[in-house]
Amino acid sequence: MKKISVVLIYLLLGSLTTINANGMKSKMGNIPLGNVGGSTGNVFPKGKSRFVIKNMSLTKDGAYSGDDEVKDPKNREMNMNKTIFLYRYGLGHGFDIRVATSYVKKKQTQTIPMGAMKGKSFDLKNSGLGDSQVLVRYEILNQMKGAPLFLAVGAGMKLPTGSTNKSFSTAMGEKQANQTQPMQLGSGSYDYIAEIGASKILPNSRIDAHMMYVLTTEGKNDYEFGDKLKWNLGYSYAINKYFDLQLELDGFHMGKNRFKGNDINFSGGNFMYLTPGIHIIPSKKYDISLGYSHMIYRDNNYDSTKKVGGLSEDYRWILRVGYNF
Repeated sequence: MKKISVVLIYLLLGSLTTINANGMKSKMGNIPLGNVGGSTGNVFPKGKSRFVIKNMSLTKDGAYSGDDEVKDPKNREMNMNKTIFLYRYGLGHGFDIRVATSYVKKKQTQTIPMGAMKGKSFDLKNSGLGDSQVLVRYEILNQMKGAPLFLAVGAGMKLPTGSTNKSFSTAMGEKQANQTQPMQLGSGSYDYIAEIGASKILPNSRIDAHMMYVLTTEGKNDYEFGDKLKWNLGYSYAINKYFDLQLELDGFHMGKNRFKGNDINFSGGNFMYLTPGIHIIPSKKYDISLGYSHMIYRDNNYDSTKKVGGLSEDYRWILRVGYNF
């Protein structure tokens, strides 16, 4: 009799949870998708999975000290196109896992600043498989189960799957891999990742906030990329079940890179972007999102000894395509 009572209690609690979740969904109307540029505080339930392709393109065509554009004797310009392929799966018991890899395409154009070939320009080009990531996220709070919001934490690693050994033929002679690490496809390092995210579902809308820290280690070519702190705060509104609008604030802190243990003083800085966007949901199976990130705050580091400013862009485009299994 005692066992039967326990089973009945579990069944009753399960049915109440289902009723609460269904009631919440119906009360909230159309729930929009999360930010196109950042992340959320949600964890996938057991067995749910999603495949995402996200493309980001940008052109760094100005050298800066803080927010002031400075003269660049080499007239450097960096074009980058990065496509991320991500698979996410709900493990159950409050956990999900994300596995991502990337395809990277880079091009840097610059001119020779002095000598007999002064003013002559040349390109450095590289493309192929980039670095990968594996992250596990754990759910602390679930709004669908009666909590005031969703809250989750996660941890993972960046894996050195991108190549780091390409040399380049230029007008100034052969440039070896250890002279061109920023043009390589990977860092060659195992980096540690920690994250925390929160989401609040409102009628036909949502608020998402997320923060991720990447603790880097020294990789190939005696080079270490600076630690990274990335955060976002966004609001999305569902016009109907087929279209959402979003407005997102994204921030980045980029630590200085290091070469042979010495800081590269013109690398890194602090940046903020405002990202309006649209989400198109033709069906429950797949969706397409587009965001335009415009830089609204820039604090590029500057090497006052070498008179070199860090490169940065004015805007970037983000395209995301998702498929739910």
